[in-house]
Amino acid sequence: MPRRKQRTEDWRQVLRDAGLRGTSARIELLELLARSPRPLTHQEAVEGLPQVETDRSTLFRALQDLTSAGLVRRLDLGDRVWRYERVVATADAAGEAVPHPHLLCVDCGNITCLTDDDVQVKLPKRLGTVEDVLLKGHCADCKES
Repeated sequence: MPRRKQRTEDWRQVLRDAGLRGTSARIELLELLARSPRPLTHQEAVEGLPQVETDRSTLFRALQDLTSAGLVRRLDLGDRVWRYERVVATADAAGEAVPHPHLLCVDCGNITCLTDDDVQVKLPKRLGTVEDVLLKGHCADCKES
């Protein structure tokens, strides 16, 4: 089976396992988000999928469905623009799901996904759980200029 077709079937199975139908919009969105090095806005998703013959509202609903199913995470970084990223299973020593941190550049608005090696956040269980870690600062490009 060709690689692209196998990848499509893999995404279709992921969607089925989450209780969703494997529509072309959902499959293409998952593929786009998996390839992206950073979270994408709805507009960026529309622009990143010119080959998908569907309208903006269908892609928006697909993003909402993927978010509700736990396959995609919606981020609100405080600038009133939702961004979406593929949920990648990362767990701490106790097996709890751990979101990865992001750096939001306050100058240019660029978002960088950080690794656990970049930032370590440990919250005592008695205080609750971490849903999101957002650092605001200056990206390398803006810091140099």
